[in-house]
Amino acid sequence: MAWRKILSEDYNLPERVSIFDTTLRDGEQTPGVALTPEEKMEIAIQLDKLGVDVIEAGFPITSRGEWKAVSEICKLGLSAKICALARCEKNDIDVAVDAGVEWVHVFLATSDIHLKHKLRMTREQALEKISEAIEYAKSRGVIVHYSAEDATRTGYDFLMRALKTAADTGADSLDIPDTVGFAVPTAIRRIVSSAKRLTGKPIAVHCHDDMGLAVANSLSAVEAGAEIIHATVNGIGERAGNASLEEIVVALHTLYGVKTGINLQEIYKTSKLVAKLTGVWIPKNKAIVGENAFAHESGIHVHGILGSPETYEPIAPGLVGRRRKIVVGKHSGIHSIDFLLKEHGLYMDRAKAKEVLEKVKSLGDMGVRVPDAELKTIAEEVIGKSKGNRLISLKELEVTSNTNGATARISLEIGDEIVTAMSLGHSPAIASLSALMNAISSKMNVKLIDFRIDATSYSPDLTCEAEVVLTIDDSSEFVGEAVGHDPAFVIITAVIAGIERAMLYSVGGGAT
Repeated sequence: MAWRKILSEDYNLPERVSIFDTTLRDGEQTPGVALTPEEKMEIAIQLDKLGVDVIEAGFPITSRGEWKAVSEICKLGLSAKICALARCEKNDIDVAVDAGVEWVHVFLATSDIHLKHKLRMTREQALEKISEAIEYAKSRGVIVHYSAEDATRTGYDFLMRALKTAADTGADSLDIPDTVGFAVPTAIRRIVSSAKRLTGKPIAVHCHDDMGLAVANSLSAVEAGAEIIHATVNGIGERAGNASLEEIVVALHTLYGVKTGINLQEIYKTSKLVAKLTGVWIPKNKAIVGENAFAHESGIHVHGILGSPETYEPIAPGLVGRRRKIVVGKHSGIHSIDFLLKEHGLYMDRAKAKEVLEKVKSLGDMGVRVPDAELKTIAEEVIGKSKGNRLISLKELEVTSNTNGATARISLEIGDEIVTAMSLGHSPAIASLSALMNAISSKMNVKLIDFRIDATSYSPDLTCEAEVVLTIDDSSEFVGEAVGHDPAFVIITAVIAGIERAMLYSVGGGAT
């Protein structure tokens, strides 16, 4: 990377950065998020597979359920170090240590704003409390990680005094939190550099995203020599969230050449799990894990991608457990059409392919999105192929619902046979999906790996999008997508599209 050589003299990069994951603590403080102990354990296991160095499992003093979750995570025998948060109070520290953690993350604010309006203590009292808490935590036999809450709004001289006090008292590492996302990268670099020179301890940063600078500030800290980065999966957390783990890690590996212990191929799987269990869904345009991060529509871009992926992809999607996605719309070119039609087992001359492209562009001009299933329908109409020739098709769907849930009855044509099934669900879409899977299971071994249904109401007509990931006979994973106005029909169409793609692949050897 040309710029890296130019700036290398300005950097003090560590060889390796430890990832201190706080998804289960600060991430759970996202407004509206509340995880059960079982859900926290499930995430902790996946974080361990991801390869984070430290899992901040929670704030045990807050509730019985929180203490139980931390305690149970400690019993899992994970490779990651398990940490718990504690105020600079003996009771907090005792509760954390008694839960079984190896690390205790003690914090006390140092800014005049917090000292005056929240803690109601003087600077000298704060220093004394920091010292007492760290000494006590060390006496309990744990690794002590001290955070100077609101560090970036603390007077520089006093912040250095507080960090030096913590270091001299025995803190094993020191954290500089940008608690309200108020710092800029240059300031973070200066603070980290000073703290390292003054204390000689490993330095961490904990950056919030109120100004959209959390990742930039975290990377700036690494440039100054910080060895520990606090982050959350998908960047969830208080207010605008925390520094995004996936963005930091990929940037460190690919832009800076700095090692972490993260298994990059587990990033997307971890992201999806956290989104599912927290209910905080991922913006489509989010870096690394967003739906569009490796999606291409522009004809110029697709032409380049099909020739050499590095033309418009900074990293290969497989590096982080993703797939490349080619979509069609008003910006598409003929190369996109050719590629996707071949994936559906449809071959046509250039004139007919251009006719398909013009229909796609016309729909795009009207604001209509064209998913794979719709593209196939358009192509079949152009070449005069009957829809009845499809490998699997929906013949009938009947759904009834009330306040207690929904019942769905479905009829499918699979090959030359009609298959029916019924199912219950808490919503029409879920009942329909369950009925569909019941019907299909009688004829083939289809496993639904993951699915999502997004519905928006920005216009009078409800628009729904569905994406499913599935396998047939435990083969490779295939994706099916659909768009429409009824969630039940949309999810069924997406599953059928995924099954047809998988079946075509197994017959014709196509690509996913």
